[in-house]
Amino acid sequence: MSWNTIYGLFYYHQHQTVSLPLLGVRAEASIKELAAQVKLTQTYGNDATFPIEAKYSFPMPARGSVCSFVMIKQDGTRVVGLVQEKQEARETYNTAVSQGQQASLMEQQTPDTFQVSVGNIPPNEQVQIELVYATELSEDEENDSIRFHLPVHIGARYGTAPQSTPFTWRNTAFISSSSPTPFLNIVMSVEAIAPIAKIGSPSHTVSTELGPDPKLPNFKELPFSNYARVSLSSDSALDKDFVLTVKSAGLDTPRCIAELHPTNDTVAMGLTLVPRFKLPDVSRQEFVLMVDRSGSMGGKRIEAAKKALVIMLRALPHQDSLFQIVSFGTHARSLWPHGSKPYNQETLEEATRHVDSMRADFGGTEIRAALQHCFKARKLDRPMSLLVLTDGDAWDLDGVFAEVKSAVAEAPQKAYLRVSVLGIGNSASTAMCEGMARVGNGTSMMVGEEETSFTGKIARMLKAAKTPPISNISVNWGRPASPETQNEKVVPQQDDDEFEIVEKAPEKKKTLNIFDETTEDLMQVDSTPAPPPPPVVLAPPPLVQQAPFKIQNLFPNIRLNVYAILQGKTIPKTVTIRGSTVDGAEIELPIVVALSHLQNAPGAPPAIHALAARKIIQDLEDGRHALVKTLANPDDTDLLKRTVKASIVRLGKTYSIASMHTSFVAVDETKPDLPPAPQVRASSAAYPTPQSAFNIPGGGAVAFGSAAPPRPYMAASDRRAQSNISSISTYGSAAPAPSADGYRAFVGALSYGQPQQRKSQGFNVMGSFGSAPPPPPGAASFSADGFAPFNPPQQQAAPASSRSGFTPHAFGVPAASNADPLEALARLQSFDGCFSLEVLSVIQLKSGIEDVRKAFPAGATDGVVATVLAMAFLSTKLGAGVERDSWEGIYEKAQQYVEMVLQNMGVSETVEVLEAKVAALLA
Repeated sequence: MSWNTIYGLFYYHQHQTVSLPLLGVRAEASIKELAAQVKLTQTYGNDATFPIEAKYSFPMPARGSVCSFVMIKQDGTRVVGLVQEKQEARETYNTAVSQGQQASLMEQQTPDTFQVSVGNIPPNEQVQIELVYATELSEDEENDSIRFHLPVHIGARYGTAPQSTPFTWRNTAFISSSSPTPFLNIVMSVEAIAPIAKIGSPSHTVSTELGPDPKLPNFKELPFSNYARVSLSSDSALDKDFVLTVKSAGLDTPRCIAELHPTNDTVAMGLTLVPRFKLPDVSRQEFVLMVDRSGSMGGKRIEAAKKALVIMLRALPHQDSLFQIVSFGTHARSLWPHGSKPYNQETLEEATRHVDSMRADFGGTEIRAALQHCFKARKLDRPMSLLVLTDGDAWDLDGVFAEVKSAVAEAPQKAYLRVSVLGIGNSASTAMCEGMARVGNGTSMMVGEEETSFTGKIARMLKAAKTPPISNISVNWGRPASPETQNEKVVPQQDDDEFEIVEKAPEKKKTLNIFDETTEDLMQVDSTPAPPPPPVVLAPPPLVQQAPFKIQNLFPNIRLNVYAILQGKTIPKTVTIRGSTVDGAEIELPIVVALSHLQNAPGAPPAIHALAARKIIQDLEDGRHALVKTLANPDDTDLLKRTVKASIVRLGKTYSIASMHTSFVAVDETKPDLPPAPQVRASSAAYPTPQSAFNIPGGGAVAFGSAAPPRPYMAASDRRAQSNISSISTYGSAAPAPSADGYRAFVGALSYGQPQQRKSQGFNVMGSFGSAPPPPPGAASFSADGFAPFNPPQQQAAPASSRSGFTPHAFGVPAASNADPLEALARLQSFDGCFSLEVLSVIQLKSGIEDVRKAFPAGATDGVVATVLAMAFLSTKLGAGVERDSWEGIYEKAQQYVEMVLQNMGVSETVEVLEAKVAALLA
């Protein structure tokens, strides 16, 4: 059966699904320091002859904080959204729509996915939804470089969506509305503290103009080279997220920005630094590499992951390390079923052959079960670092986070656990990846769809994993210190209307008559409903609210961001970060505070306050707080849960933040002249969103503004057992059963761009199901009961090589000359850091090897000569074009090997001197 194309929003009318065109999207971003404020405006038009209600979902960076929401009517009236408790906001919206008023509601579905409902869109009119969010910027590949990320896809989530209800698609014909022409506009202004060295987009072609905006009143006085303006205009679909990178001197230096709130008596602080230090590696550790091999990892993703793993394996510490590789998808499987093995030459070669044989053929993305598999098998006599590579997402974020939190909490103090995550591609959720690392005390990095190599990022994660913990990390914010970041119990306010304090006085003891003749039936069950719990007791906000609530660690070359909201208007001149290492060394770094001049969007709350409040809410959601100390009964878990919710609601209302417990609602108070057409209003449980309707395993993407046909609904019993369709975008949503008295619009597939046919590895997803050619390895084929994996036979692994026969062909890979130089060289390194003269298949010399030998002291082995050759090649030839993080682990292990050999030989020459001599002999 074939399907016609539909656009963004659509509603159900007379047994047909009718699209509601998304007419345009405009993103305006202001980047200053290490934060950005983004105003996103989406324009929809109702070309029907009756009022409708519509819903749509859109992506948001998990580190972003939505702080403003406005509905703009066609006549220009701006209806400003207010933050209310989630259920209260729903009731406000439902009441307004039922009374014929135009209204809009924005709710958080997951930390990186939001849903907007727009009710009573008048016939033949347009409506704009304008929202503002603040977001911190992430570290890019190079030093002094930051990355701005504007997501345009919602990854297809694996598992069952919240409040989903099974729905079976009927034979529904789509009718298409008129296609819009102009679509996406992105306008950005960038301000740096030093001249901009490089700016550009690795994802799209943009127009860049240096210098400040001439519209600024003092633009002639501003340093020209510190400013830039970037724009992009597109009338077609964006098939990947928008990324902008900015390189400027000093972006990685420690700094602290203060921001005064325009109305509240508070100061928000944002502290950031990229630590630069080196500590000895953890002496004994277990490394587990958990690799996503679901169908969506096929193609470039799995090949890039394999390359990164080959290099990472060489960077593992060779003394007293255990390691394991776990592949996961619908199921999880370890390379060594009986547990991690010692790191040596034999296991290194076996692991490399295993990596070379990897294919994306493991079906769906059961990440929680894979985590359980890894944690259950871990050794408890040493620390463990779990490094996860995934391009997937799951609806069950709470379950995934709970699994990690439980394992971290139960780990012995001297056998601690860290979880780090590398998110790959557009379908990877920032909420899941960053959340797992946050509760797992590890690091998180994301690589875009356009990045075919992420060796540097994965090497940085491994370097952090090898670093010993730094404990007792604290920040002195210039306020009186108190235990647990000033979250001690405070005398409650008596005038708080939102959360009344209800403290019952102890009741007088009563005398019980154990034989009361007036009682007729002692067995009668009291059917009176239990009284509702008393309102929550909330103390006044503490002097300092910090996020992260507790700073778990510092990692070299991994940016640390810390936020705080201080009561009072006093701005400290400096803040000081302190800590201590395992060997007793003390850390103390004072940082001068500067007042922020970041211009906020008109009507939007200040950006740093928004970021700080969102991060504090995030800690509360993660269970990282000291609220239990404020309770009269610390053992009352229900009271604690309600207190956490009340604290989130208070922060959301105070700083205008959308969260899991707060939503934006905008209601036009104008009463309609004529009663609107009757509308059927149904809960989200009755009519699921696209993801909840189809529960697509593994990867894929839902993109703004374009739609492809829905797939047949899979029963819950089949869902978890089926493999995913590799890289196939999932579009559309379940349409409700026809109604005689109204119309309802539902979420369409969302993509910033007009609909277009998409092909993915042989599947024409716009065509008739079943007519596609056979799927590639790791994809899925259709069967009568859902999706069945298509798994061609595995290729035969190459035989194991011996230590003496160590060649680039030993692992069944192409000759070194045909491979990437870094990967080829990495394959030639043994577990202890030594190289053989096979490096000459990668490295070219000006003259023969005998001239190189003359640079070495008498008695130097071929292993020493080859290892120094490799070091010189990495640092001088390869280092000029490849980031240092990519090869630093290999280099450092080689350096340690040469230093050990030279020490045993008793020679005076250093490895640095030898490397300099050899570097001069390279071609």
